[in-house]
Amino acid sequence: MSEIHLPIESLVRHRGTMLLIDRLVEASDVHVIGEVTISETSTFFRQGRGVPAYVGLEYMAQTVSGFDGAKRVVTGEPPAIGFLLGTRRYTSNVRYFLANTLLSVRADMIFSENGMAAFDCVISAYGEELVTASLNVYRPESGQMEIPEGMA
Repeated sequence: MSEIHLPIESLVRHRGTMLLIDRLVEASDVHVIGEVTISETSTFFRQGRGVPAYVGLEYMAQTVSGFDGAKRVVTGEPPAIGFLLGTRRYTSNVRYFLANTLLSVRADMIFSENGMAAFDCVISAYGEELVTASLNVYRPESGQMEIPEGMA
C-alpha cells in the first residue's frame, strides 16, 4: 500500500468538467482509494440538493481508471483508455451527495485477466457507507482506442 502524490490528471484521461474525482490518496496491487469533495461548483450539482447519487457510478469508474493509471505510471506509460462494461448491485443509501462533503471512493479488485477486470466499490463519508456497487471494466491491451475499419 502506498500513498499517491501525483496530480490526478497524470493518472486518468478525463479532463475539464468531466474529470470528477479530485485525487487518489492510496493504491496497492489490489485496491485504490480516491477522494471527491462535493461543492456547489461540482459537475452535476443541483442547487439545494447536491450531486445525484447515481453520479457515484462515474466516481467509482474514474477511481478504477486511476488505479490503472497508477500502475502504468510506474512503467512510464501514459494513462490508457478503458471502458465501463457494466455494474451490478448498485445500492445507494442517499439520493444526493451533499455540498461540503468529502467522499472516499474505494475500489477493490476481485478479478483481472486479459484486459477484463471486476472491482467491488464503496463510496463513504463520515465513516458511513453511502453507495456500493460492483464494476466490470475493460482496457484494450494497447491502451489505445482502436477504430474499426470503415469507421475512420
